[in-house]
Amino acid sequence: MLPKKSIIYLFILGCTLVLSGCFMVGPDFSRPSVKAGDQYQATAKTQFTESLGENSNQILDPVEWWQSFNDPTLNALLKQAASQNLTLQQAAIRIYQLQAQLGVTDATILPTVALSGSYANTRNSNLQEITNSPGNLVFNNAVVQLNWELDFWGKARRGIESSLNSYMSGVAAFYSADVSISADVANTYINIRNNEELIAVATTNLALQKESLRIAGARFKYGATSMLDLSQAQAQYEQTKAQIPALIASLKKTQHAMSILLGEPPDYYEKTYGNTKGSLKPPTELGVGMPRDLLRRRPDVLQAEFAAAAQSSLIGVNKAQLFPTFTLGGNFGYANSNFGGGSTGSLFSWANNSTGISAGLSLPLFYRGAIVDQVRVQDAVFQQSILAYQNLVLNAQKEVEDSLIAISTSKSSVEDYTRGVIAAKSAADMALERYKAGQNDYNTVIVAQQSLLSIQNSLVQTKSNELIGYVGAFKALGGGWSADMTPPKLPVSTVAEMTERTDWGNVVTKTGEPLNVQTGKLLLPKQDAPAEGQAPIKSTTPTQGSAAP
Repeated sequence: MLPKKSIIYLFILGCTLVLSGCFMVGPDFSRPSVKAGDQYQATAKTQFTESLGENSNQILDPVEWWQSFNDPTLNALLKQAASQNLTLQQAAIRIYQLQAQLGVTDATILPTVALSGSYANTRNSNLQEITNSPGNLVFNNAVVQLNWELDFWGKARRGIESSLNSYMSGVAAFYSADVSISADVANTYINIRNNEELIAVATTNLALQKESLRIAGARFKYGATSMLDLSQAQAQYEQTKAQIPALIASLKKTQHAMSILLGEPPDYYEKTYGNTKGSLKPPTELGVGMPRDLLRRRPDVLQAEFAAAAQSSLIGVNKAQLFPTFTLGGNFGYANSNFGGGSTGSLFSWANNSTGISAGLSLPLFYRGAIVDQVRVQDAVFQQSILAYQNLVLNAQKEVEDSLIAISTSKSSVEDYTRGVIAAKSAADMALERYKAGQNDYNTVIVAQQSLLSIQNSLVQTKSNELIGYVGAFKALGGGWSADMTPPKLPVSTVAEMTERTDWGNVVTKTGEPLNVQTGKLLLPKQDAPAEGQAPIKSTTPTQGSAAP
């Protein structure tokens, strides 16, 4: 039967442990309110805009949106970028950094246990002079010490909350980077094809103007026209020719940018994909969803929400420091007071046991004002994160609206420019034929050919703008993300480098499993009910276990 004093100690300890799990100072996070309309502005057909179809308010299919462009080269580029882009790999590794940090934070709620011991080399000076003995090695003590700061006000639990939400924000940041890089690859590819077409248009017009220059030269040679016509023809030809090097430079730079997006040296795209031909076609329809769907469809919005939740918990961490700190301590071991001799074995006799239990309380007095100010600091940062989240949602809606109007107006302009190119080509042909027949001067030919080149360039650029508008709409709606919060798998080479330097256990090799933490509980932001046809976000909900490798 336990002594009465021990029973009292155990009762006090039990009550303290129960109470320490009941209090958590600081605010509990909830999703900030946002201003979101019920639906996007209608894009009806007018004199200057085209309708996007009856499906403009349906839900976007988030999986592989680039397939709607029907271009095998684009598909291959996006697949390669997803596995090799170095910026994306940095975002992936940061997730494992945050998981390791979570393991550090998670340990703060546990007691610290230390084992200490000491020994002494004792000797008898008179005896040692005679026997030349080195003396006796005597263990003085061997003690296990335990110290525990009770999480009475929830400081440690709020810290774990913050680290958990930071971790989830890091996962969302990876998928946000994935969405952005996919859009960057698509836009860069569109610009590559745009530059190729502009070079083709300029080259075709240069050949046309070279023929016009030959005709002007022949007519001047036979006295059918003046030197003015020949000079004008020469000037027009040289001007068009001078535009091509700038277009080539723009194409090369865009190809270099694509190579970097693929995680390769600058000349990689030209060597690997330089001879491919593009077949980009605008999607036949675009489902854009409702503004409220941005709360679950865009990973950067979710990232901002988790970041705000992490900051909210830091208010509680700092506020807990205003209250008394309770600590428990204890030790058990053996201490040997025989310094003149003896052996190691005699240390661990029951007569040498040493046991102690302690409890402590501390309360900030003179530093209290600084702690209050620190709480205010964290609260101000939290308020900023709320405003950043709300502003992000507003800008997300703006990006969708901008993309929709860009598509609508570009569609209309493409039709107009297509008809304009036909008319301009006919006018240029007739002007040249009339000049050859001596029925008009060369200035009419110049005007007609310049108009043809300008309209053809505008048509190429407007087609590209329409495609970029679709990419912008897909990106603005979180396209390319399946709403899965599973941590990504790291490249094999990266895992090999990291495990060679550091013991990562199986942290960097296992994927597709929920995050495990020891005592934390992730406060996932409350999600609205999914809209019809919309899959809910798959979250990595923590379960009981261990975050450390």
